Amino acid sequence: MAIETTPDKNYQDSEHLESKLIHTAQDVKIEELKVAQKLKGQGLLDSIFHPHDDDDNEHAWTNWAKNQSCDPAEIFNPETLEDLTEIVLKAKATGQKIRCAASGHSWSSTSVTDGYLVVVNKMEKVYVPVYNDDLQSWTVTLETGVLVKDLDDILRENNPPLALPSNVVLDSHGAATHTRTLPDLVSEVTIIDADGNLNTFSEAKNPEEFAAATVNLGLLGVIYTYTLRVEPMFNLHMTDTYPPLSEYFSTPEIGGPKLKAMVLGNDQTEIFYWPFNTPKLGAANDHIWVKQWQRTAVLPVSVSPPEEAFKKWAQGYQTQFGDHLYEFMAAHPSSAPFINCLLYKAIGGKTSEEVLSAPDAIHYQAGIDNLPCVDLEMAFKVNEDFSNVVVAWNYVINQLYEYANRGEFPFNLTLEMRFVKSSTMLMSAAYDTDPEAIYCMIEVLSVNNTPGFDEFSSNMAKFWMDNFQARPHWAKMWEHVPGIVPYLRRQASERYDRFEAIRKKYDPKGTFMNATFAGVLGH
Repeated sequence: MAIETTPDKNYQDSEHLESKLIHTAQDVKIEELKVAQKLKGQGLLDSIFHPHDDDDNEHAWTNWAKNQSCDPAEIFNPETLEDLTEIVLKAKATGQKIRCAASGHSWSSTSVTDGYLVVVNKMEKVYVPVYNDDLQSWTVTLETGVLVKDLDDILRENNPPLALPSNVVLDSHGAATHTRTLPDLVSEVTIIDADGNLNTFSEAKNPEEFAAATVNLGLLGVIYTYTLRVEPMFNLHMTDTYPPLSEYFSTPEIGGPKLKAMVLGNDQTEIFYWPFNTPKLGAANDHIWVKQWQRTAVLPVSVSPPEEAFKKWAQGYQTQFGDHLYEFMAAHPSSAPFINCLLYKAIGGKTSEEVLSAPDAIHYQAGIDNLPCVDLEMAFKVNEDFSNVVVAWNYVINQLYEYANRGEFPFNLTLEMRFVKSSTMLMSAAYDTDPEAIYCMIEVLSVNNTPGFDEFSSNMAKFWMDNFQARPHWAKMWEHVPGIVPYLRRQASERYDRFEAIRKKYDPKGTFMNATFAGVLGH
């Protein structure tokens, strides 16, 4: 889509817009039909859309990806601070442990418990944003059950309109190189400790405790509110290109400097790779998808609100259709090369650019919730010439085709990487004492129930750990990686011990501890 330097006068012309939307809908449907026709020709369509019954869920709580479940002694759905406090005091009296959950978008066992599970979805109050003179920034305070989309809408409606400078793709991750991770936007956090006391943590009050509380993994208590730094609404010029894989990942010596120039030249950069996106089992002709964002104070938004709304609807439709294909692919792994190549031809490879308001540009993909998947993600420090990024990426692709040549297809959804600046938060995967250090966040995703994913993703993690001292994204899959807890203790025991000292102060009896983090913290 070409960038328009002035608002399109035809946005006021309802007949023109209606025609434009109808043609877009037809284009979406045509691409879907092309895929369906080819699948029918292969005799696959009936088996893909053959109705099936989901297995009965015997567990009281299951996460979104359906890879974690538990049967808590009791599940709570608090709505107020008083509710939270009563739950904590009840746990203290009965000796039960507490873990928390919200929409369940964590792949690790952070919410798994046989004690009390506190589901905070009804804790959804957002306070009116204020300008903080001490921070020289706007801030907004919210309870922990607030959905990203609802926060975005409230910030848009503020006077002046506001936005988070970095965020996550899901509106139910962000990739801002020149800002930091989302927790680094926190200016204050309030937590109810094991005695039922509400504690306020801020950098001004106690920097060390604040560095523990901001990324506390539910180990200091039940989080009540976060206060985030936000800024006046801004626009992002977003471009999508689909260069050959070899353009940036030929060799570390050639690809590294090219990646560095691109990443440092953008506000945000994200790179994707669809497995098997060209015919034949080899990467020689494969392509990548490169998303780049740059702030612009000159170019106006080039997509009208109705068009943006329709685009989100179309994306939701596509992901619903895609889920059927991916379910089939998981059940028939050898179909992955055919289906992925077909999908790439249908919906990939179309270079585009547009200017969007920050929330629309960051939440560029709707309907992700329609594609349950498994996901391992790790972070490592980028070296001076970005050569280690090329090595980390190419290892995945080389292993993809080695597995495929053996008739194994454990990786079938996407390989993705983004870049963020380092964090000062003690438990952050991007923690670093160098404030200018850049971290690569790299992840592999496959469709739910894909055979062999645990082994494949473990091999990727092991390579990144051995070669780049990579650390896990706590919310993603990582506990299945052999030897990872001793590895983490060897790598960062001093930092984890600092966190543990603070944790014990607010939870001396381990009310909020669970097996996921006990070993990491030296228990």
